[in-house]
Amino acid sequence: MQAIIGPILFFLLAVLPPLPFVTQASQQVKAPFTNAPQVALGGLIWVATWWIFEVAPLGLTGLLAAALFSFLGFVSWGDSLKSFTDPIIWVFMGGFVLAKAFQVSGLDRRIALWIANLYKGQNPMIAALFVAGLPVFFLTMTGSITASTSVVYPIVLSFLALTRASDRYSEATLLLLGEAATAGAMLFLISTPPNLIAKQVIESNVPGLTLTFFDWFIVGTVQAVIGLLIVWIIVFAVLGVKKEHSLEKLQEIVVQERAKLPPMSIREKIVLGVFLFALFLWLIPGLLNIAANLDPNLQTLAKTASSLLPEAVPAVLAILLLGLIKVQGRPLLTFKEISEGIDWNVVFLFGGGLAMGKALDSSGFSSWIGLIVTNSSIQLNTYTLSIIGGVLGFLITFPASNTASAIVAAPLIAKIAKAAGVNPVAPVITTALACSISSAIPSTTPPMAIIYGSGKVNIKNMFKAGFLADITRLLFLVTTEPILVQFFLSLKGL
Repeated sequence: MQAIIGPILFFLLAVLPPLPFVTQASQQVKAPFTNAPQVALGGLIWVATWWIFEVAPLGLTGLLAAALFSFLGFVSWGDSLKSFTDPIIWVFMGGFVLAKAFQVSGLDRRIALWIANLYKGQNPMIAALFVAGLPVFFLTMTGSITASTSVVYPIVLSFLALTRASDRYSEATLLLLGEAATAGAMLFLISTPPNLIAKQVIESNVPGLTLTFFDWFIVGTVQAVIGLLIVWIIVFAVLGVKKEHSLEKLQEIVVQERAKLPPMSIREKIVLGVFLFALFLWLIPGLLNIAANLDPNLQTLAKTASSLLPEAVPAVLAILLLGLIKVQGRPLLTFKEISEGIDWNVVFLFGGGLAMGKALDSSGFSSWIGLIVTNSSIQLNTYTLSIIGGVLGFLITFPASNTASAIVAAPLIAKIAKAAGVNPVAPVITTALACSISSAIPSTTPPMAIIYGSGKVNIKNMFKAGFLADITRLLFLVTTEPILVQFFLSLKGL
């Protein structure tokens, strides 16, 4: 039944008489037929419902989007297929490959245990933060919240078994693990696909504006850090965990786990070096742009750096270095490991989303949205659009993945903002970030599914703690993000 909802709605919109303002919008862009914007809406609904209900693998639905809109004549096959080689896709792939390198070398587990060892006390709530919350939070910098959770998960289970923790404390610690991963999704620009989707949508709709890795520290990392604190406090408050004396051996346990690790290998050191090198190259253009606003003499250098180091370059260099550098006769990553590390579902989904975005513009759909907004009495501004986008992105992630949600919601909010004469930066970023908040049920995100699979988490407690944490984070997001974006734009002199 779910498979035919989208196609039925598509054909209905295609045969219905033109809706209000459709004909005018079609004429404005010289679309191939009179009701083109309406047909494009039908195509959007078809693709979106298949993404939301996962009727087919997300990547195949991305290909469907490219094929459908090409057959309709809204975008040429050449332009449609070029979307699958967009430079931003290389940033996706670079993040996936770095995560694979951390996993293959064992560097991810070493980092997780190093963070856990930083806490020397015996407070159970703080111990959970250092053993479960902080390791997965910081490991999301590799570009995969799922891989990060998979690494920390066995460490947490070992910690809970060795401390003989109560069922309630075990449940709270595992919930914190999953919730902290969703908060970590906002940490870096590459931490999760919706962040990069926001970057692409903004740069497509605001000529001359580039959202750099350094910019993200202002607009995204703040939300990540506050989000971690929110979920940590709420999870333990909702579950009512009391102090447990069984945690007196915490340090002994962490030391034992670290003792099992061999000395840091040359392979791990080189992987870490490649990551830091890529991160340095990602940060340089943003730092120079801010410096140039303070010192005009640096403007030429800043422009040169931005031209020579677009975000795809460090990603490509990281993939090359990880594949070419050999240690003891073996590459850091074999080509098979590189290809297995890339989430091709996400790559094809994103490429299809880009093709659909082009088609929606050329069909007159964007103009149709503009006519509806300008002829209505609705007063839209940065704050109201941020709230609308945040709620929309948040709700769609309950039935759909965060990536699919961002692909649908972020471009739509951008088009509404432009039609209303509102700068789309804050609404788009808010929308994309909201797509990474949902954590109330196992299906919302892979980290929550992983911890639920432990058998130690009650679904009712997951919903109570998750929903309260989600709503609190969403309220904080829609309230503060427009302010953070305004500060970020002022640093860029905009």
